[in-house]
Amino acid sequence: MNRRVVLAARPSALPAPGDFAFAESRVPEPAAGEFLVAARYLSADPLQRWRMDETANYGATIAIGETIWGRMVGEVVRSRHPGWREGDVAEGMLGWQTYALSRGETEKARYAPGVTRVDPSLAPVSTSLGILGMPGVTAYFAMLEICDPRPGKTVVVSAAAGAVGSLAGQIARLHGCRVVGIAGGPEKARHVQSELRFDTAIDYRGSPDLQAALRAACPDGVDAFFDNTGGEVADAVYSLLAKGARVAVVGRIAQLGGKGTRADVQEYILAARARIEGFIVYDYEHRADEARQRIAGWLAAGEVRYRETVHDGIESAPQALIDVLQGRGLGKHVIRID
Repeated sequence: MNRRVVLAARPSALPAPGDFAFAESRVPEPAAGEFLVAARYLSADPLQRWRMDETANYGATIAIGETIWGRMVGEVVRSRHPGWREGDVAEGMLGWQTYALSRGETEKARYAPGVTRVDPSLAPVSTSLGILGMPGVTAYFAMLEICDPRPGKTVVVSAAAGAVGSLAGQIARLHGCRVVGIAGGPEKARHVQSELRFDTAIDYRGSPDLQAALRAACPDGVDAFFDNTGGEVADAVYSLLAKGARVAVVGRIAQLGGKGTRADVQEYILAARARIEGFIVYDYEHRADEARQRIAGWLAAGEVRYRETVHDGIESAPQALIDVLQGRGLGKHVIRID
């Protein structure tokens, strides 16, 4: 049987277990030009939460009763496609389910079900959902194309212990920047500074005055801000922007439930003559191989590191997403399918 996680109700803020349901159906047979993928890992990503709303600021959303949209990496177990053989490994937006059909499309923009061929010899296949997948591509292009890291500049990364922020900060470090990470909790702050080798890390939960802590860590101001969260953390960083600062707006999970930014950020942006740009990873899909190849080289050379939080069984998928949104665990969250 094919087990699927479906959307049972639209969350009002953070999802709850009751917003999800499980469904079973027979494993589908591939038609001519299709192949069947058996999942090895599913991905839990913050962006999935926004797809659960009735409308979104870009792209479509998940219908009630529909399989949760999510990335999968798995093995081709049956194929009637000329370009894919049994035993090949594929990654793509194939949904939270244990089996999925694909026609081998490569288009991925706007959550299209395009697939990428995965080389298991490069790294564990789970990395195709993390450091060698969309999170890695996001970190690579948002940092290099928007933040423009240069030697001696100060770069601040929020959600620095997560899948995207952890790599973004390491890329800035490789380009000679002084990197300050913001993370939630002492364990994450230690991980960011000792294992990921950021210059310093701030535990925003343990800092009674986050702005003062940032000011001490960034005495000459912030030259680039990789904003993964929005909210109060972003407010504190905006007030310290240096002249000509660049800001990549990558995530806004702190805005869940209507929590908007309270500070007059426009005042800070005007005073700093900052450049702020929103980032959507699908705009760079045509260059994704460039990012994956370069990140794989850094990984092989030991220049970048990653962590995974592994959840077992498709039944754990809803809680995995809740954990991501609540900031639990380190690095990339994946759901291992037996």
